[in-house]
Amino acid sequence: MIAAIFIQILIVGLLFFAAFKLFSRAGKRGSSAFSIRRLFHYSLLFFSVVIAGVGLSGLLGRTLDFGRVIAESRTDLARNLSFTLVGIPLTYLFGRWSNRNLKDDPSERKSLAWHAYLTIASITSLVVALYGLHGVLSWAIGNDPYRGSALSQLLVWALIWIFHLRLSGHIGDANRPQYLIGSAIGLSIFAVGLGGLVGNSIEQLINLEKEVLSIERTDPVVNSAINLLLGIPVWLIYWYRGALKFTRDFLWHAYVFLAGIAASFITLVVGLSVTLYDVLVWFFGDTGDDSAAQHFFSTASALGASATGLAIWTYHRSLLAEDRARTELRRIYEYIVSGVSLIAASLGVLTIIVAAIESVTPSDISASGAGSNSLILAITLLVVGAPIWWFFWNRIEREVLKAEEDLASPTRRIFLLMLFGVSGVAAVISLITGIFLLFDDILNSQFGMNTFRDTRFVIGILITNAAISGYHWAIYRSEKEVAVAIFQKGRNITLVGPSDEHIVQLLKEQIGGHVQLWISPDSGTPWNLQDLVELIDETDGKELLVINEKKSLRALPIQH
Repeated sequence: MIAAIFIQILIVGLLFFAAFKLFSRAGKRGSSAFSIRRLFHYSLLFFSVVIAGVGLSGLLGRTLDFGRVIAESRTDLARNLSFTLVGIPLTYLFGRWSNRNLKDDPSERKSLAWHAYLTIASITSLVVALYGLHGVLSWAIGNDPYRGSALSQLLVWALIWIFHLRLSGHIGDANRPQYLIGSAIGLSIFAVGLGGLVGNSIEQLINLEKEVLSIERTDPVVNSAINLLLGIPVWLIYWYRGALKFTRDFLWHAYVFLAGIAASFITLVVGLSVTLYDVLVWFFGDTGDDSAAQHFFSTASALGASATGLAIWTYHRSLLAEDRARTELRRIYEYIVSGVSLIAASLGVLTIIVAAIESVTPSDISASGAGSNSLILAITLLVVGAPIWWFFWNRIEREVLKAEEDLASPTRRIFLLMLFGVSGVAAVISLITGIFLLFDDILNSQFGMNTFRDTRFVIGILITNAAISGYHWAIYRSEKEVAVAIFQKGRNITLVGPSDEHIVQLLKEQIGGHVQLWISPDSGTPWNLQDLVELIDETDGKELLVINEKKSLRALPIQH
């Protein structure tokens, strides 16, 4: 079926391209036609590579199952044969076509379609090869039985990955999305492996007496170590030898702030919260008949997550140790952490209100153990969430008082409106629900303490969300007259100065719009992206001419 769909797509694409060639004047093609041609061209090339890879790895997997009775159906064999016989010739043809275009047309190497193809093909082959490598390593250490399919996936898709990675190396940091995605994949696998290794090791120390029965097909410690071994080289290749050396543009900072700092910090906080909750329950709550090993067995995973989050957060924070600039991405990070911690603290307040209402209802007397655990959960959320929110929110407010850029930040305005809006809607819904429950019990002659108990969550949600909504509405009212900074898009920027292969692309990512470079024989100093962005932001006008003089940059608005 996949081959049939692919052939139909191929025929449609070829017919479309043939019709375009036939009706275009003397082969003259505009930029939009080039985009359409590249879209079909590299899409078909990618599908050809995938089909050839699946077919080859399937056939090779049957061959590598040494001495085993192959129970695979003949249908699978027919699929692999058809994929191989169709995929390899098509990959060769589209590959030659791509090679000719890359040689004949200099703009082909800079096209979005070519960069997207390299990124998607490289990342796809990397993921499949890692899956095969995991199976091979599990077999090598005796954790899993031998599978020829795992070895064939590793061999075939690793070659495809290496080939595309080498192609990507020729275009340098212009294809940085691939390296950042690869870095995120390597970092994620590394985090899972490190967290699992720490957590599983602690589990074994806790469970020395084998009080907790755990049925695992494979040794979890060994499995985590394999993930660690998979993640480290991928992260080193894509990040340490690649993306770390790139220009620190918007995408680079987005990866560091969001993937490296925000995600790891949230993981650290959640892990510590679970650990603190388990400790408090053990000393002050109701653990039932569980022993210490049984109670704290699940805590080991939280400790592993905390250790991993701390390590990753510390490393990525160190990358920004010398970068004190207040960028919009830094603000996004601070508001994310502030918002998450505020939600945790508000859940703690909500839980306390619910527990307090439950404590005065006679039907909850027999549930004192569960009530104490609920109160401990509330305390944990408050102890963890409130200090973090207070620290980050105070820092945000200090920056707002110091710099007008923070006061006029679009991130701040969105944050205030979002919390006011979401909390306000939740409070209104809770109010409607509470009034309904109240009238329902009154009209059915059931009004009493049970009514109070039935509305405990409604009351808790109403109080916490009304407080959050009111607080942020008060801030918004005092700042609503402040004009929000709008990042100017769609501007036409003409650079005049020394040749730079990547400055146009980097500037486009930072400010958008149309950017072109005129190379001047009397070149000034090399382009500095940060100085360029600051100068353009400070200069009014939809069209700017930026001249790189020998000692400084000069921006001139173009008047029509």
